[in-house]
Amino acid sequence: MKLTLFNFAYNNIKRDFKTYLYHFLSCVFSVFIFFLFSNLAMHPALKIVDSGSTIGIILFMASIISMLFSFVLILYSVGNFLKNRSKQFAILNIIGASKGQFNTLIFFENIIISIFALLIGIIMGLVFSKVFLMIAQSLIDGLNLYFYFPLTPLILTVFLMGGLFLLISLIAPVILRKKKIIDLLKKEELAEKNHFLLSLIAVIIILPITIYLHIQRNFSGFIYIFEILAGISFLYFIYNLIFNIYNFFMEKSGRIYIKNNLIKLSNFKYKINTNIKTMAASMILFSIILTSFVYIVGAPLSISKDTQKIMPYSYMYANWEDEEKGAKKAELISEELKSIGGFKELTISYSKLKNKVRTVRHIILSNTMYNEVADLLNREKINLSDNEYFLIGVDGKKNPVLSDTIKDLISVYGITKEAGFDKKIISISGYFTSVTVVSDKNYESLSQVLVKDRIYAFTQSDLTNGSIKDLETIKNLIGFEDGKESLMSYSLYYDIENLTRRLVSYVGSILCISFLIGIASIIYSRLYSFVDEESKKYSIMIKIGLSKAELKDILASTLRWLFVLPFMTALVISWIIIGIINQLTLTSYTGLAVICSFIYLLTELILYIIIKRKYQKKIFDNIYEA
Repeated sequence: MKLTLFNFAYNNIKRDFKTYLYHFLSCVFSVFIFFLFSNLAMHPALKIVDSGSTIGIILFMASIISMLFSFVLILYSVGNFLKNRSKQFAILNIIGASKGQFNTLIFFENIIISIFALLIGIIMGLVFSKVFLMIAQSLIDGLNLYFYFPLTPLILTVFLMGGLFLLISLIAPVILRKKKIIDLLKKEELAEKNHFLLSLIAVIIILPITIYLHIQRNFSGFIYIFEILAGISFLYFIYNLIFNIYNFFMEKSGRIYIKNNLIKLSNFKYKINTNIKTMAASMILFSIILTSFVYIVGAPLSISKDTQKIMPYSYMYANWEDEEKGAKKAELISEELKSIGGFKELTISYSKLKNKVRTVRHIILSNTMYNEVADLLNREKINLSDNEYFLIGVDGKKNPVLSDTIKDLISVYGITKEAGFDKKIISISGYFTSVTVVSDKNYESLSQVLVKDRIYAFTQSDLTNGSIKDLETIKNLIGFEDGKESLMSYSLYYDIENLTRRLVSYVGSILCISFLIGIASIIYSRLYSFVDEESKKYSIMIKIGLSKAELKDILASTLRWLFVLPFMTALVISWIIIGIINQLTLTSYTGLAVICSFIYLLTELILYIIIKRKYQKKIFDNIYEA
């Protein structure tokens, strides 16, 4: 049989599959994760979800993030994989392989690995999809995520992940193209340069520009580029600084000559540029994961309170065209709901500025009327003087601000002093444009020149006791007329928010776990790429007296720099961020952050032990096989 480049590539993989194993597993894992997300996003139970809705966007973004994660992971894997085989490629070039044959061989090897990775990844996805959907259904209320044959996700995975593999296969030859043959053959003899001064210069140049853009509030696309560059250069500089300070301390104190410290430091400095870049990348990913995971897990825990910020009542009804008909329909709603435990109702009367646009509602509320609302919602009552006003929130998030229109109106009546504000709403979020409370006396005067209106509020002791079906029942009961009246329920927003947050929690948790595995994979890839080189060096040291226990300690030291230090730094940063956000929000995540931190530490310990043992075993196998 004629030996073609394709056959040659296939035989290379077949004969030395161990060399290709790590890259192959990275590809399989990427396909597996993307297929599972596609399987969930395209489930028939989610056909009712609009692609432009929050849930649709979440599922779409999860797929995009998993694709980007796959691209970075596989590209990094390819780089280290090719670095391992660079000497083989160099020899092929020396014995006569042309540039085109060299590139084609690399392309074929990656294509073969990609095809098998697609096949194995999809098979694993099909096998585990039922479990994946069962877990999702148990965590996400209101969805019947039964098992189905995911033909569309399968096709999408083949085309998108296949396209990604094809792109990486085309890029792969370029990674080694710029290297000279002699460099490939002698790559183990070259120590890396320390770019500490360059990183310092980059920080001095980029950081002030980024700060200046923030001061100028220039939030164009440029600022995000500078933020990324500033973050990367700053982290690179900081880790360089930490190592240089540690190295200086060890030298000046003489501790560098104790035990194996000299070998540990020399080993790190030999590949300092690669090591520092790996540490910076790991720290960025760790910070994102450790911080976001707290909020992802915590999102479903405060659904009830957060929904009350959007809709404070069980039901809210308003008729925009016929006040008399509205009052009769409100009575029907009251009769339907009064048997519910803790039922209360209130007609909220107010005056509003005339406006041709129905959705623009600048309203004035009397002190007495507001106190009745406050009593209904268990809030603090107020007592205003004739020259005072009080502001109420309209969206449940931002602090209310007195608009110029209302300011000009009330100033005529001598109402110029702000008595305070409450950003909590008294209607469904966004229903009012502004809400200003004035004294009863001033309200009587103002109401004479404004348009009077009202809304009907109905509440109960347990706001979560209801469903969207109850809302439809009441709409049918009163003969709801769309466009002429409004009827909203707490349960409508609660169910939507519950589904959205649980979906975010589930999808986000899977992504976070995938990223953690990805970081561990990147760290191991960095170590694995220098195994042959390290094995030769340590083989000589063992011959001149280095013990097996000492070598294990040296190898563990490198891993602590690359894996443990970035993790601990990220954990501290995540706590600082959580502390800051706790001060800015009504919800505290401190307790949850403590629990998550224990989970992080346990996960980190397990990953550290696994990577350390595999790395040490690989080194010892290479040493004793040689």
